[in-house]
Amino acid sequence: MGTLISVIVPCYNEAASLPAFLERLEKTLVGLPELEYEILAVDDGSTDETADVLEKWRLQTPHLGVIRFVRNFGHQAALSAGLAHARGDAVICMDADLQHPPELLSDLTQRWRQGFDVVQMVRRSQPGLAKSVSSRLFYRFLNLFSEVEITAGGADFRLMSRRAVDALLALPERARFLRGLVAWLGFPCTTIEFDAPPRHAGTSAYSFKKMIGFALDGLVALSATPLHFALWIASLALVSAVAYGLYVVNAMVRGVPLVKGWVSTIFLILLMGSVNLLCTGILGLYLRAVLAEIRKRPDYLIASYTPSAHDASQNREPASQESMLPQRTITGLHAKPDCL
Repeated sequence: MGTLISVIVPCYNEAASLPAFLERLEKTLVGLPELEYEILAVDDGSTDETADVLEKWRLQTPHLGVIRFVRNFGHQAALSAGLAHARGDAVICMDADLQHPPELLSDLTQRWRQGFDVVQMVRRSQPGLAKSVSSRLFYRFLNLFSEVEITAGGADFRLMSRRAVDALLALPERARFLRGLVAWLGFPCTTIEFDAPPRHAGTSAYSFKKMIGFALDGLVALSATPLHFALWIASLALVSAVAYGLYVVNAMVRGVPLVKGWVSTIFLILLMGSVNLLCTGILGLYLRAVLAEIRKRPDYLIASYTPSAHDASQNREPASQESMLPQRTITGLHAKPDCL
């Protein structure tokens, strides 16, 4: 058996884009020399005809496997499910909206053959001013506090070697901010710049509100800096309060007229109240993350899994009720890759 490439494609309401995407993807994969391939599409609880389109293409394309979620669990959960089921010597993650051009897969595999465990695609530009500005703010905010450097413009369009995928799946945390976790692994990495074209159809599922939430989740997952920040803010508030107290005492000694009680009371209420709310909010973010870890709920629930022809040839059974459990437990949580 030759070298196998797995392509993971999370899909959420992508029925309009999928036919054109799958056609271009298969054309590109067929042209890759000396490589076998499988495509693993993850239907993330779509409410349009995505499931019907995938089933139609699966009957025509033996290389296509389909995972269907019970409901929408999010982009990161869909990628995690694909990584858990992929069996390739290298695994490529990309979106189905054609903003990740399939023709670039040959560049990804070429860099992988040169010895890189992670090949990250980086956008030179974003279609649309609002998207471009929000993306820059997202990475600037994240890298300001993160303990690992996240490549600006580097979305979830990348290739990972088998050992990098196994190491990623072995990480125990349930908050899966994959861009940060891949950077944290520290495997030999290279980047390839590309220009992201406009979406083939539909609208992006990532609103500005979701981008803010995504950034906060990534920050909590990657760094404890905000906790230190809260401590410094509280210390600064204490110093300010002491300094103001000294000023009031000095003014009273010099006979400067002061409105008794009003200035000091309002100032201290505003100062300490703001600091209290800020520090409580930061602690709340981390407590939410701790609560998610304690609950140990699965990242996703699979309604059905139809493997590709490659998986079927390896005598792999379709997903059973065991798939309702966290998938990392099934696919290598306790693996011991040589890099760890």
